[in-house]
Amino acid sequence: MSKQSNVKKSKNLVSAGIFIALYFVVFAVIGTICMPIPPLYLAMLPIIALFAAPVYEMLLIKAPVRGAITIAAILPCLFLLLMGNIWIVVVTGIIAGVAAEAIAASGNYKNATRNKISYLVFSLNLLGGFLPIWIMRDEYFSSTLERGMSQDFVDKLEAMTPIWILFVIVIATILLALVGNLISTNMFSKHFKKAGIA
Repeated sequence: MSKQSNVKKSKNLVSAGIFIALYFVVFAVIGTICMPIPPLYLAMLPIIALFAAPVYEMLLIKAPVRGAITIAAILPCLFLLLMGNIWIVVVTGIIAGVAAEAIAASGNYKNATRNKISYLVFSLNLLGGFLPIWIMRDEYFSSTLERGMSQDFVDKLEAMTPIWILFVIVIATILLALVGNLISTNMFSKHFKKAGIA
């Protein structure tokens, strides 16, 4: 491997680290705003999917490094696990991250359609943080109280989460991920051309 190739790889790795960190910041800021309010808490995934799209696009344009998408998907899930969330969040993070990585990599990170599909899959990485509301309901609400949330929050969240809300969250996340992706494509069209993404 030439010195020039090593320099390019190093730059890509640094850029990947920056965009992974930016995605985590988007997650943390939106999560902090949404967490205390039950309706916003349930809307957290779609909101993150909308606002994180430009970061994801720039990650693909500036740092098409194998593994970066997977790391970006798993990192916030590990944080949620450390904060007391149920282990399922890491499982969905891994599944979404690996699948999104494989889709983008299958087009060498330069196929616009595959990159879009990749982001739609990636945007579901945090779904595991919400699944226990329905599949482990008693344990979830008990754990939520133990993590310091109020009984009022738990009661309201329980009342607002019939099973069909899960499907609403998934569909809304995919739709807003698509909207965010379309906005990002318009924002960075020059960068896409320069990077040879078509």
